[in-house]
Amino acid sequence: MNIREIIEIRDKLKNELSVVEKFLEIAKRQGLQNSDATGNGIAFPSQEQAVLSGVVEQTKGGYGSIGKTVWEAIKICPTEFTVTDISEALKELKRDLNQNQIAVALNRFRSQKKIGVISEKVGRKAAIYRRI
Repeated sequence: MNIREIIEIRDKLKNELSVVEKFLEIAKRQGLQNSDATGNGIAFPSQEQAVLSGVVEQTKGGYGSIGKTVWEAIKICPTEFTVTDISEALKELKRDLNQNQIAVALNRFRSQKKIGVISEKVGRKAAIYRRI
């Protein structure tokens, strides 16, 4: 395992943790209480279950709102683009994501064959991507 793979795993785990934190925030807003009645320690009334199901549906495929936002920015960019182009498009959309969040989304789009890499990042030269 090389450093790049470790960084990708770390970024993936950060993204998954943010999904869990969204669940917790929704649960707190809905006033859920811990309960031993269900056997697992948490009771989800039907209304709260519906809210949580909506969040799960939004995050299927591993993106969540970050991936959707990055994809919207990619649509604004020229056919061939860099991370800098995406950052500028995000400013137009009035969204603020850091370079790591964008990189994770790009790697997922790349593995799903939604984008391709024309040239890899070398030193200070940015990678160039293309929409497929």
